[in-house]
Amino acid sequence: MFKYQTNKSAVLVMLLMVVLLPAACSQQRTQVDFVFMYTSEFTEPYLQGVIQDFESQNPDIEINLQVFKWTDGRDKIAALVKQGKPPTLARVATRWIPEYVATGWLEPVDEYMSPEFRAQFIPMLIDEGSQYKDRTFGLPVTVTTRALYYNKTLFKKAGLDSPPQNWAELKEAAQAIDALGPEIYGFGVQGKEQETSTYFYYFLWGNGGSTLSQDGTRPMFNKPEGVEAANFLKEMIDEGLTQPNPENSNRAELETAFFEGKLGMVITAPMLATRLQRESLNFEYGLSVIPYQKTPTTLAALDTLILFKQAEEKNKQAAWKFVEFLYKDEYRLKYALQEGVLPEKISVAENSQIADNSAFSFFMENLPTGRFESLNVKSADISDVVAASLQSVYLGQVSPEEALNNAAAQVSQMLSYSATSW
Repeated sequence: MFKYQTNKSAVLVMLLMVVLLPAACSQQRTQVDFVFMYTSEFTEPYLQGVIQDFESQNPDIEINLQVFKWTDGRDKIAALVKQGKPPTLARVATRWIPEYVATGWLEPVDEYMSPEFRAQFIPMLIDEGSQYKDRTFGLPVTVTTRALYYNKTLFKKAGLDSPPQNWAELKEAAQAIDALGPEIYGFGVQGKEQETSTYFYYFLWGNGGSTLSQDGTRPMFNKPEGVEAANFLKEMIDEGLTQPNPENSNRAELETAFFEGKLGMVITAPMLATRLQRESLNFEYGLSVIPYQKTPTTLAALDTLILFKQAEEKNKQAAWKFVEFLYKDEYRLKYALQEGVLPEKISVAENSQIADNSAFSFFMENLPTGRFESLNVKSADISDVVAASLQSVYLGQVSPEEALNNAAAQVSQMLSYSATSW
């Protein structure tokens, strides 16, 4: 009887160990809460693959991934911080960084980086995007520029030999393509969601204008260069040379319309080229500079990988270990190829899969002409105000000049509260 009870007790102890040991081990692992903004259907599987490889080599660290949509990601991150549960690491829009710096959320990453690690990055990306008072508040993690895509089949049918270089040629090409049929439109204009303001900036910058003053304290988008740009876009809409109701079209919808042969031209990122290569090998398209009046330019856009100051120190150290792993060439090359984004590392840009790809090469060659959006503590709010003003123009509710002046008044008030450019 005694022997039976002893064996029974031993079995119970062993069962308890089986149940409790994994939980105990999990608690002992250093936790890294990682937020990443959604790019495509490939985003989460790619990251889970990197995380699996990392954790197999670092069993004492656990990476907890959350993928947020752009539509509510900013609010979700703010909610986590307010709850006292900030992520350790996050990919965010660079325009959010000044606000995060001002609120004391961000950890400068200079002390984590060796000179060799920093030297891996294309200088304009790491030096321009997240620098503030000689401190680096993040790393470039998703890089894009913009170009004019044009449908070569529609161009041929319309009797067009080459892509437009200026606004007059853009209008002429749109007229020729629009004449091909009732379901075909010359040029796509974005009027919905976060890049509505950016689509206007392409024409503002190409006309020699700026969004803010050089010191970041005054709006400049309502100057004559901006009014002319907004007037041009409004003329294109009014003359039926764009898709119907641009205020209802976001970037993804414009890309789909181009993919389906309904748009002759659209300005967008390298992701579309990757989609065309993956899904429609017979689609004939070309890439060209964005039509301009005075200054050839494009958008240099990057999202930034940031470290939150409120995270525990051991978690930040573990997060940086994961960062160094994430930025290995093999993972950054895979990310660029799958998502259709540009490499931020010099060595990845030189890889033959990038360098010998005509679309990647075009975008990389034009990267040096790219302009970053002016950064300010109110960057995200300014973008929203400008977008709303443009939507009112596209709807015919107010003239371009009045809309931009109204937006400038709101932005001036914002800038007076944020003191100066970050």
